Order: sequence, then structure tokens, then C-alpha cells
Amino acid sequence: MCRYGQGIVRGIFEEFGACNLKGFAVWLPMMPGENVQLASVEADTFKEYPVVHTWDPERRLGDLYANTLNLKALAWDVYLLYAPGVTWNGNEPPQPTFWMHQLPGSIGADPKILLNPTGLSEELLKLLGHGVQPSSVDLGFQLHGKGLMNLLRERAQYTFEEIRQVAENSKIDTCPG
Repeated sequence: MCRYGQGIVRGIFEEFGACNLKGFAVWLPMMPGENVQLASVEADTFKEYPVVHTWDPERRLGDLYANTLNLKALAWDVYLLYAPGVTWNGNEPPQPTFWMHQLPGSIGADPKILLNPTGLSEELLKLLGHGVQPSSVDLGFQLHGKGLMNLLRERAQYTFEEIRQVAENSKIDTCPG
């Protein structure tokens, strides 16, 4: 999860942490220098929230979710919401009730569901049984601010071109043999 998305997710748990939310963060080595130690440091920023973290050095979950989400490349920097009671049965993860991403369209990611804090908070409120409220826009704005503040805490580590190159190189080979 990028720093912007991480700030948004942390903001969601700050706002709704006591509302039966559970989180699962899967850390993948996508950029140079990313490793289990760095993932552990990032996971520590969530230690007061009900979020389970795992390190996936082989990117297996990224491949599984690529299939579930109909992506042409590894699923990373995705934000999935599941309705209460959804369980993982079988070899593939369940289809999320709602999801957003920060991925390029070239890998099959729908630009209409690009990470948008207001849209994400509205869908979360629906799943929590609150419905969309006028305050959803305010919450989305607050989450956007938390995402930006998370970015500003440290100097950006990667250029857009480096991130684009990683996304392009993670494409799944759809041609057999």
C-alpha cells in the first residue's frame, strides 16, 4: 500500500475502529528496497487498530487477487471492502463487495474505481448500515488530508516513472508456452 493509501486506511480505522472493522494488510515487495523489515515498520503504524499484517515475498496473494479482480497484472495497491459474513472458500479469494485501486488502466484496472476517499468512505458507510450521508463528503475530505499528510511525512521514495515501470513489469503473461 502506498503512503497515500496507507494514510487513508489508517484514517478509516481512526474513524470507525470500534465499529466491527477488521483489516488485513498484505505487504508485497514491489519497489526496490522493499523487504520484510520495511513492511514491519509500516505495519507498526497500525498497531492500535485491528489490522492483521502479512509479508508476501513471492507475491502469491497479488497473483490470486489479480485473477479475482480480472487484472492483467499483479494486484497491489488495492483497497478491498467485504460485507460481513463473506468467507474465503476454495483456492481463489472471494470477490470483494467493493474495491478501489491505484493501478494503471493498462493492466485492466477500471479508472472509475481509482482510489477516491469519498467514494471509499461512502461504500464503507453502506456496509456498516449507515447509508450515504452528507457527512460522507466531509469524511472523504478528511481521509484525503490524512493520505496527503502521510505522504508529506517523508520524502517520496520513488518517481512516477519508477512506479509505472514496476506496474508494467508485473503484467501477467497471458500467452501459454
